[in-house]
Amino acid sequence: MSEPAVSAMPFFQMSGISKRYGGVRALENAELSVRSGRVHAILGENGAGKSTLIKIMTGVVAPDEGRMLIDGSEVAFRSPAEAARRGIACVFQELSLIPDLSVADNILIANPPKRFGLIDGAAQRRIAEEALARAGAEDIHPRAMVRDLPLSRRQMVEIAKALVGRPRILILDEATSALDSESEAAVQKAIQHAMHGRTVVVIAHRLSTLTQMDRLIVLDKGRIIEEGTHTELVAHGGVYADLWN
Repeated sequence: MSEPAVSAMPFFQMSGISKRYGGVRALENAELSVRSGRVHAILGENGAGKSTLIKIMTGVVAPDEGRMLIDGSEVAFRSPAEAARRGIACVFQELSLIPDLSVADNILIANPPKRFGLIDGAAQRRIAEEALARAGAEDIHPRAMVRDLPLSRRQMVEIAKALVGRPRILILDEATSALDSESEAAVQKAIQHAMHGRTVVVIAHRLSTLTQMDRLIVLDKGRIIEEGTHTELVAHGGVYADLWN
Protein backbone atom coordinates (compact mmCIF):
# COMPACT_ATOMS: atom_id res chain seq x y z
CA MET A 1 0.00 0.00 0.00
CA SER A 2 1.39 3.40 -0.95
CA GLU A 3 1.72 6.12 1.67
CA PRO A 4 -0.51 9.22 1.53
CA ALA A 5 0.76 12.25 -0.35
CA VAL A 6 1.25 15.58 1.36
CA SER A 7 -2.08 17.44 1.40
CA ALA A 8 -2.62 21.20 1.35
CA MET A 9 -5.47 20.84 3.85
CA PRO A 10 -4.57 19.90 7.44
CA PHE A 11 -5.75 16.40 8.28
CA PHE A 12 -5.96 17.19 11.99
CA GLN A 13 -6.52 20.55 13.69
CA MET A 14 -6.79 21.78 17.28
CA SER A 15 -8.27 25.20 17.93
CA GLY A 16 -8.49 27.10 21.23
CA ILE A 17 -7.56 24.03 23.27
CA SER A 18 -7.24 24.72 27.01
CA LYS A 19 -6.76 22.35 29.95
CA ARG A 20 -6.36 23.02 33.66
CA TYR A 21 -5.63 20.71 36.56
CA GLY A 22 -6.93 22.53 39.61
CA GLY A 23 -5.15 25.88 39.58
CA VAL A 24 -2.46 24.72 37.18
CA ARG A 25 -2.76 25.76 33.54
CA ALA A 26 -1.46 22.91 31.37
CA LEU A 27 -2.61 24.35 28.02
CA GLU A 28 -4.13 27.68 27.04
CA ASN A 29 -5.69 28.40 23.64
CA ALA A 30 -3.37 25.94 21.86
CA GLU A 31 -3.62 25.82 18.08
CA LEU A 32 -2.18 22.94 16.07
CA SER A 33 -2.38 21.90 12.41
CA VAL A 34 -1.10 18.50 11.30
CA ARG A 35 -0.69 17.98 7.57
CA SER A 36 -0.60 14.58 5.92
CA GLY A 37 2.79 13.20 4.96
CA ARG A 38 4.80 15.58 7.16
CA VAL A 39 6.83 15.17 10.33
CA HIS A 40 5.99 17.61 13.12
CA ALA A 41 8.10 18.07 16.27
CA ILE A 42 6.74 19.49 19.53
CA LEU A 43 9.33 20.75 21.99
CA GLY A 44 9.52 22.68 25.20
CA GLU A 45 10.78 22.43 28.76
CA ASN A 46 9.23 20.11 31.35
CA GLY A 47 5.80 21.46 32.23
CA ALA A 48 5.41 23.30 28.93
CA GLY A 49 2.29 21.28 28.06
CA LYS A 50 3.67 18.74 25.59
CA SER A 51 2.26 15.65 27.30
CA THR A 52 -1.13 17.27 27.86
CA LEU A 53 -1.36 18.19 24.17
CA ILE A 54 -0.62 14.61 23.14
CA LYS A 55 -3.03 13.14 25.70
CA ILE A 56 -5.83 15.31 24.30
CA MET A 57 -4.96 14.29 20.72
CA THR A 58 -5.12 10.61 21.67
CA GLY A 59 -8.24 10.67 23.84
CA VAL A 60 -6.47 10.05 27.16
CA VAL A 61 -7.89 13.29 28.59
CA ALA A 62 -10.58 15.69 27.37
CA PRO A 63 -9.93 19.42 26.90
CA ASP A 64 -11.77 21.97 29.04
CA GLU A 65 -12.24 24.24 26.03
CA GLY A 66 -11.65 24.25 22.30
CA ARG A 67 -12.30 21.83 19.49
CA MET A 68 -10.58 19.28 17.28
CA LEU A 69 -11.19 18.65 13.58
CA ILE A 70 -10.35 15.69 11.34
CA ASP A 71 -10.71 16.33 7.62
CA GLY A 72 -12.65 19.48 8.52
CA SER A 73 -15.24 17.70 10.72
CA GLU A 74 -15.34 18.25 14.47
CA VAL A 75 -14.46 15.28 16.68
CA ALA A 76 -14.31 14.55 20.41
CA PHE A 77 -12.51 11.50 21.75
CA ARG A 78 -13.77 9.84 24.92
CA SER A 79 -11.01 7.22 24.92
CA PRO A 80 -7.77 6.23 23.15
CA ALA A 81 -9.79 3.55 21.33
CA GLU A 82 -11.95 6.24 19.72
CA ALA A 83 -8.85 8.17 18.64
CA ALA A 84 -7.36 4.97 17.21
CA ARG A 85 -10.51 4.32 15.19
CA ARG A 86 -10.06 7.77 13.64
CA GLY A 87 -6.48 6.95 12.70
CA ILE A 88 -4.40 8.37 15.59
CA ALA A 89 -1.87 6.05 17.26
CA CYS A 90 0.73 6.87 19.90
CA VAL A 91 3.92 5.28 21.20
CA PHE A 92 4.17 6.55 24.76
CA GLN A 93 7.29 6.75 26.90
CA GLU A 94 5.95 3.95 29.10
CA LEU A 95 5.73 0.66 27.22
CA SER A 96 2.37 -1.13 27.08
CA LEU A 97 3.75 -4.57 26.19
CA ILE A 98 2.99 -7.72 28.21
CA PRO A 99 6.33 -9.46 28.92
CA ASP A 100 4.93 -12.99 29.16
CA LEU A 101 3.38 -12.87 25.67
CA SER A 102 5.11 -13.24 22.32
CA VAL A 103 5.94 -10.33 20.04
CA ALA A 104 3.10 -11.30 17.68
CA ASP A 105 0.62 -11.64 20.58
CA ASN A 106 1.52 -8.14 21.77
CA ILE A 107 1.34 -6.53 18.34
CA LEU A 108 -2.12 -7.99 17.62
CA ILE A 109 -3.46 -8.02 21.17
CA ALA A 110 -6.28 -5.55 20.44
CA ASN A 111 -7.54 -7.29 17.31
CA PRO A 112 -6.07 -10.76 16.68
CA PRO A 113 -7.00 -12.46 13.38
CA LYS A 114 -9.38 -15.36 13.91
CA ARG A 115 -10.45 -18.44 12.03
CA PHE A 116 -13.43 -20.55 13.12
CA GLY A 117 -13.58 -18.49 16.31
CA LEU A 118 -9.95 -19.16 17.27
CA ILE A 119 -6.82 -17.04 16.87
CA ASP A 120 -5.24 -17.75 13.49
CA GLY A 121 -1.57 -18.16 14.46
CA ALA A 122 -0.25 -18.17 10.89
CA ALA A 123 -2.12 -14.98 9.99
CA GLN A 124 -1.04 -13.38 13.25
CA ARG A 125 2.62 -14.07 12.54
CA ARG A 126 2.32 -12.76 8.98
CA ILE A 127 0.64 -9.51 10.08
CA ALA A 128 3.21 -9.07 12.88
CA GLU A 129 6.07 -9.57 10.40
CA GLU A 130 4.60 -6.89 8.13
CA ALA A 131 4.24 -4.45 11.06
CA LEU A 132 7.80 -5.13 12.22
CA ALA A 133 9.06 -4.49 8.69
CA ARG A 134 7.24 -1.13 8.61
CA ALA A 135 9.02 -0.31 11.89
CA GLY A 136 12.41 -1.25 10.44
CA ALA A 137 12.67 -4.24 12.78
CA GLU A 138 12.49 -7.21 10.39
CA ASP A 139 15.06 -9.11 12.44
CA ILE A 140 12.77 -9.42 15.48
CA HIS A 141 11.06 -12.82 15.37
CA PRO A 142 7.30 -12.63 15.94
CA ARG A 143 7.44 -15.77 18.13
CA ALA A 144 10.06 -14.30 20.47
CA MET A 145 8.92 -13.65 24.03
CA VAL A 146 8.93 -9.97 24.90
CA ARG A 147 10.53 -10.67 28.29
CA ASP A 148 13.62 -11.98 26.48
CA LEU A 149 14.13 -8.76 24.47
CA PRO A 150 16.30 -5.82 25.62
CA LEU A 151 14.55 -2.51 26.18
CA SER A 152 15.57 -1.09 22.81
CA ARG A 153 14.04 -4.07 20.97
CA ARG A 154 10.87 -3.82 23.05
CA GLN A 155 10.60 -0.19 21.95
CA MET A 156 10.73 -1.32 18.31
CA VAL A 157 7.94 -3.82 19.01
CA GLU A 158 5.93 -0.98 20.55
CA ILE A 159 6.36 1.04 17.35
CA ALA A 160 5.30 -1.98 15.25
CA LYS A 161 2.24 -2.37 17.48
CA ALA A 162 1.27 1.24 16.76
CA LEU A 163 1.78 0.76 13.02
CA VAL A 164 -0.24 -2.45 12.68
CA GLY A 165 -3.46 -0.49 12.23
CA ARG A 166 -1.86 1.73 9.56
CA PRO A 167 -2.65 4.96 11.47
CA ARG A 168 -3.03 8.27 9.67
CA ILE A 169 -1.02 9.98 12.42
CA LEU A 170 1.78 8.27 14.36
CA ILE A 171 2.70 10.08 17.59
CA LEU A 172 6.05 9.35 19.27
CA ASP A 173 6.07 10.60 22.87
CA GLU A 174 9.81 10.79 23.72
CA ALA A 175 10.08 7.15 22.69
CA THR A 176 13.84 6.89 23.27
CA SER A 177 14.36 9.00 26.38
CA ALA A 178 14.82 5.98 28.70
CA LEU A 179 17.54 4.36 26.54
CA ASP A 180 21.32 4.60 26.69
CA SER A 181 23.07 6.26 23.75
CA GLU A 182 23.85 3.03 21.87
CA SER A 183 20.31 1.67 22.23
CA GLU A 184 18.84 5.05 21.38
CA ALA A 185 20.79 5.15 18.11
CA ALA A 186 19.33 1.77 17.11
CA VAL A 187 15.77 2.82 17.92
CA GLN A 188 16.21 6.20 16.22
CA LYS A 189 17.15 4.33 13.05
CA ALA A 190 13.95 2.30 13.32
CA ILE A 191 11.95 5.48 13.97
CA GLN A 192 13.39 7.15 10.88
CA HIS A 193 12.33 4.09 8.88
CA ALA A 194 8.82 4.18 10.37
CA MET A 195 8.49 7.92 9.73
CA HIS A 196 9.27 7.71 6.01
CA GLY A 197 6.29 9.08 4.07
CA ARG A 198 4.02 9.04 7.12
CA THR A 199 2.28 11.75 9.08
CA VAL A 200 4.16 11.91 12.37
CA VAL A 201 4.09 14.03 15.52
CA VAL A 202 7.22 13.72 17.66
CA ILE A 203 7.77 14.93 21.20
CA ALA A 204 11.43 15.80 20.72
CA HIS A 205 14.24 15.92 23.25
CA ARG A 206 17.38 15.56 21.11
CA LEU A 207 18.45 18.68 19.22
CA SER A 208 20.22 16.66 16.52
CA THR A 209 16.90 15.25 15.28
CA LEU A 210 15.11 18.58 14.91
CA THR A 211 16.67 19.69 11.63
CA GLN A 212 15.05 16.63 9.97
CA MET A 213 11.50 17.74 10.89
CA ASP A 214 9.15 19.45 8.46
CA ARG A 215 7.48 21.58 11.14
CA LEU A 216 8.59 22.61 14.64
CA ILE A 217 6.18 23.70 17.36
CA VAL A 218 7.58 25.30 20.55
CA LEU A 219 5.46 25.21 23.71
CA ASP A 220 5.98 27.36 26.80
CA LYS A 221 3.72 27.48 29.87
CA GLY A 222 0.83 25.89 28.00
CA ARG A 223 1.01 28.14 24.94
CA ILE A 224 2.42 27.60 21.46
CA ILE A 225 4.90 30.46 21.16
CA GLU A 226 6.78 29.60 17.95
CA GLU A 227 6.08 27.50 14.87
CA GLY A 228 7.97 27.00 11.62
CA THR A 229 10.85 25.15 9.99
CA HIS A 230 14.27 24.83 11.59
CA THR A 231 15.66 27.51 9.26
CA GLU A 232 12.77 29.90 9.90
CA LEU A 233 12.95 29.60 13.69
CA VAL A 234 16.73 29.98 13.85
CA ALA A 235 16.45 33.13 11.71
CA HIS A 236 13.62 34.41 13.92
CA GLY A 237 15.95 34.58 16.91
CA GLY A 238 13.48 33.42 19.56
CA VAL A 239 13.42 30.59 22.10
CA TYR A 240 14.25 27.92 19.52
CA ALA A 241 17.22 29.89 18.20
CA ASP A 242 18.59 30.15 21.76
CA LEU A 243 18.82 26.34 21.89
CA TRP A 244 21.37 26.43 19.06
CA ASN A 245 23.54 29.20 20.47
